[in-house]
Amino acid sequence: MSKSVEYREYTISSTPLQLSGKDEWRSKIKVSSEREGIVAAEPYTDDTIHATEEAADTHGIKLGQALIDGKSPELSED
Repeated sequence: MSKSVEYREYTISSTPLQLSGKDEWRSKIKVSSEREGIVAAEPYTDDTIHATEEAADTHGIKLGQALIDGKSPELSED
């Protein structure tokens, strides 16, 4: 499951990562924006473990929104 949402002139793309050999998931997102025809994007991952892909997806989108809002969740920049 992957999803993308538009938020405050940014696009948050979520592609959860399944942990190897497990039914557990981590959030992985890319936050991108376009200005004057130039696209800038930054990927991020979160160490929180989720039981479902959907939960990791939802969590990733919320983390992207927090980043855009200037809050500083603990994420790894890929």
